[in-house]
Amino acid sequence: MRIRKSPSPAVEPSKSRSTADLRREYELIDRERTGGSNSVGAVADQNDIARELERRGEL
Repeated sequence: MRIRKSPSPAVEPSKSRSTADLRREYELIDRERTGGSNSVGAVADQNDIARELERRGEL
């Protein structure tokens, strides 16, 4: 298992995006994962979005 020491590239753009946009992106990735697509990049991006939403107090 690889532990990332730096955030994925999705973090910086997520800080300038609206909360509603982040929620939509999170839900889109969730639907893709439910459908069987579990790419490592998508999982990492979803985790980063969740952390940003949590930081904003929105999750």
